[in-house]
Amino acid sequence: MLLTNSTQIITRKSIQVLQIDNALGFAEIALFGGHILSFTPKHDGRERLWVSENAIYDGKKAIRGGVPICWPWFGDHKSDEFGAHGYVRDQAWHIVQSQDSELGTLVTLQPATTQGPGFDGQTELTLTVLVGKTLTIQLNSKNIGETNTSINCALHTYFAVSDINQTHLSGLQGKYLDKTRDFDSFDTPSNYQFNEETDRVHLFKASEVTIHDQQTETSVLSEGHDSIVVWNPWQEKSISMADMADDSYLTMLCVETAVTQGQILSPGQVHTLQQIIR
Repeated sequence: MLLTNSTQIITRKSIQVLQIDNALGFAEIALFGGHILSFTPKHDGRERLWVSENAIYDGKKAIRGGVPICWPWFGDHKSDEFGAHGYVRDQAWHIVQSQDSELGTLVTLQPATTQGPGFDGQTELTLTVLVGKTLTIQLNSKNIGETNTSINCALHTYFAVSDINQTHLSGLQGKYLDKTRDFDSFDTPSNYQFNEETDRVHLFKASEVTIHDQQTETSVLSEGHDSIVVWNPWQEKSISMADMADDSYLTMLCVETAVTQGQILSPGQVHTLQQIIR
């Protein structure tokens, strides 16, 4: 069944959005990019995700905020001719099925194609989203070719915070690579706060990271990853982005479940990248 009693399709400007509203939670998923835009569990009524007030919904440019799907590469491609973060976040996705249960609503989506410039693997890609008391996101990559293939990918999640200056993280340790400092390696701070542009690849495979936002906490549980990426553009970069307000950096923080070091898939092998938000 493509739609259940808990699901409906609405239109937002130029894109279709799957709206999920059940007894446990509310969520929205743009069919452009398979892009989760909203998740609010009903036990506390607090929106977990952040979407820019200047986000562009034209069906051409990736939406700023929510949970962009980065695949089959994350960050910059080794060749300058291909854009960052792969190409499935700029594609039309379709609903494969949806199902209601006592756990919530399970939705399965796939992109129009997994083939694109900059990647020659033969791979099937499926996104499953369970909207309940928590939000469970699984990105499943299956090698359907006859030779090994390698992917990088990420659930590039933007979380809503009340004030980045009053926000801190826990659950990370070890070394990180700092993109703002030519990918030099640094020790993860024990008191993880924010006062500047932050773009860090933590090579510690943290299973749980907690965002402490004044009086609230949001837990991010990860599996199938080799890195946690932490990003906030800060003021100067926010001002330079057309799809962000000048002060957008104050109310968002990206904590991303990612494969940045390369995941090799043998023929028939499936890799699952999972993030649970609670």
